[in-house]
Amino acid sequence: MSGKTDAGTIRDFERGDVEAVARLFLKTFRGSKAQSASLGTYLKEAFFDHPWSEPDIRSKVFVEGTGGISGFVGVFPARLEFQGRPLRAAFASSLMVENPRENPLAGARLVRAFLAGPQDISLTETANRTALGMWQKAGYPLDPGYSMNWLRILRPVSMGVQVLERRFAPARLLRPFGRIADRVPPLLARMPSVPPYGGKLTFRDVTPEAFGEALLALKDFYPLRPRWDTENIGWFLGQAGQKLNFGYPEWRVGYAADNRPLAAYVYFTRPGGIGWVLQALAAPPVAGDLVDDLFAHAYELGCAGLRGAAHPWLTSALMTRRTLFHARSFYIAHARDKALLEPVKAGQALVSGLAGEGWTRLIGDRFD
Repeated sequence: MSGKTDAGTIRDFERGDVEAVARLFLKTFRGSKAQSASLGTYLKEAFFDHPWSEPDIRSKVFVEGTGGISGFVGVFPARLEFQGRPLRAAFASSLMVENPRENPLAGARLVRAFLAGPQDISLTETANRTALGMWQKAGYPLDPGYSMNWLRILRPVSMGVQVLERRFAPARLLRPFGRIADRVPPLLARMPSVPPYGGKLTFRDVTPEAFGEALLALKDFYPLRPRWDTENIGWFLGQAGQKLNFGYPEWRVGYAADNRPLAAYVYFTRPGGIGWVLQALAAPPVAGDLVDDLFAHAYELGCAGLRGAAHPWLTSALMTRRTLFHARSFYIAHARDKALLEPVKAGQALVSGLAGEGWTRLIGDRFD
């Protein structure tokens, strides 16, 4: 499928476009003009070997009159269900335009091409401020509940060192001093304590396979949810497990006395670093238990802090545990049948993290 514009053509992403899109991705999101064979390989895997690949739900490229590719919107097909109704869904990812001043409408045109697809519901959970502007020009506002990113400081001095490192790399030499300073009693007295978990669930470190089994049970607490099964859940977990630029994944499941899984989370971390929560879900009565175990576990591992994208079902528990909220990435949902948007507006849709775009290495990982 393709659509002509005044300044170029929008068409489906093909395997032959991979090298050009990889170059555009590195330039746009990594500030690099280098080439990456590993990124090209991954683009083929993520977009063409996806287990829910659909022939009519495809990523789009913006092709200039000269034939060069200067715009792209990645599209990940998804299979959801709502009240027993199977749905075709699509997530827009990695929206980028190389020369937005020369083609000021290219981004909005890519958005419209995505929305014109046959999917029942269109979503994105990773719009940055630039991409958000493109969505808003096309007439689609953000969803506040799923756009609420959060940060919990666990060790304040180490956290400060981590923030400084992002602007001045040699600041990493201060890490040992940060760890020592975080043990100073007067400073500890001024910070919220992180007590060991003592709730009603039993949390355990588990394998990715056991984590996937817990997800298959827990997803049913959400009226709008992915149609995961024992085969495809393994693919998403395998993809997520490779995102080692964030550290190493910690897979945790909280079990009731009868061994039923009632909560689960996975986050990436390295000692002294800022952990990144990929997915956290729980039965409504035990959301607080999940947050308490998450914070206690990360603290015991030596994390300076934790951050994550919005999981609306955890917002209340996070707010009452002195967590900071901020705008980092933005969530947008659109459907012709507005009833499909009600679970999203109510914060009861499992459509983010592993159930959204969070599994992909395009979010945050490195490519050599």
